[in-house]
Amino acid sequence: MIDRFLLHISTLIRPSDKVLLAVSGGIDSVVMLHLFKQTSYNVSIAHCNFQLRGKDADEDENFVKQLALHYDIPFYSVRFDTQGYAEKCGISIQMAARELRYDWFHSLMREIQYDCIATAHQRDDVLETFFINMLRKTGIKGLCGIKEKNEHIIRPILRFSRQEIIAYADQFGLAYREDKSNEDDYYRRNYIRHHILPKLKQMQANYDDVLHETIEILQQQEAIYSQHIKEVKAEMMTENDAVYMIDIQKLKQLNNLTTYLYEFISPFGFNRTQTENIVCILDNESGKMFYSSAYCLLKDRNSIQIKSIEKQAASIVIEDRFANNKMQEYRLLLERLPYCQGFEIEDRAEVAYFDADKIEFPLLVRKWKEGDVFFPFGMKGSKKLSDFFIDNKMSLFEKQEIDLLCNGNGDIIWVIGKRSDNRYRLTTSSKTALKITHY
Repeated sequence: MIDRFLLHISTLIRPSDKVLLAVSGGIDSVVMLHLFKQTSYNVSIAHCNFQLRGKDADEDENFVKQLALHYDIPFYSVRFDTQGYAEKCGISIQMAARELRYDWFHSLMREIQYDCIATAHQRDDVLETFFINMLRKTGIKGLCGIKEKNEHIIRPILRFSRQEIIAYADQFGLAYREDKSNEDDYYRRNYIRHHILPKLKQMQANYDDVLHETIEILQQQEAIYSQHIKEVKAEMMTENDAVYMIDIQKLKQLNNLTTYLYEFISPFGFNRTQTENIVCILDNESGKMFYSSAYCLLKDRNSIQIKSIEKQAASIVIEDRFANNKMQEYRLLLERLPYCQGFEIEDRAEVAYFDADKIEFPLLVRKWKEGDVFFPFGMKGSKKLSDFFIDNKMSLFEKQEIDLLCNGNGDIIWVIGKRSDNRYRLTTSSKTALKITHY
């Protein structure tokens, strides 16, 4: 088994790679750790305490810490409020643990500059995952099982069965921790392990070999499928200023458009049910929004738009001392200029001119809110900002991106990049111009 491990690991990583080992204390991860100690790789241990099993979880953490001391390798641990995170995000405990675990692994890998993360998935896990994903409507990708390498994550003992791992641990007298929750059939994976797979073995002794061959065929088919999706997606989806857009009319020309749309938007975290709901409203009025954990999707008039969810930017206060200075942080340049005959005005949306004597500092840059009103340049009367947006056919995403520059008295003097306020325009009686450039 050691020889097979050494041969296999050489196909996954380079001899110079630094590897972060995810060690829970269970038999699989303990065997993986022992196998790595037979190599010359530079390794560290990372352990997650999800605080779900009280004293047992703390004892697992201490056990793994003692393993690190025994092998004289670096040890990193973290404790999560997994229950609280699951409730906050509205997800299952298992999903919460997975998100917390991998987010921490990746941040730790960047922090200590390791090349990859090794997890202790083994051959039997592949079959259990196959059936779990079959029940989750994950499609062909989910049925392809667990990959031996997925970007920075490697599974170096994926080719070994549970029986081989148990035999190895017995041979070397390795101590490990038994997770009592592994016996609880409440968890779907355990039920499949304890009841479904034994039944299949009764039906066909070599069922596991056949299923693994089936998974290999699915992986080959999925590669062809993914290449086709990639090509169609390139025709359907465009990206501009971090907003991804799918043309609705082009989308509607596709057969099986629900499947295509799911493949387009699932990388952003949207699920199959959301995809089906989006398809149902393609011909309805615009404005409906959907959310994943990190992205917002807008069904607009002629397109589906996707953008990252960002925290609302704080208001920016601009003091008088910033005038005639370029503010790199705020992407604004304020200049006071003499206003006289022959004064040249740049006709660009990124530039606005004001009567400097009407401007009261400090100025304020903020986002718009319902009820905002200004006096658009070239008009005599006022206009609600919401109506101005409608007139300019601006989407919800575009509205969210708009910044307003407000005078010290609270008046909106510039819908930045769109229209300045008529009340603060330059006139024949103006003496000094305040030129503001947004770059």
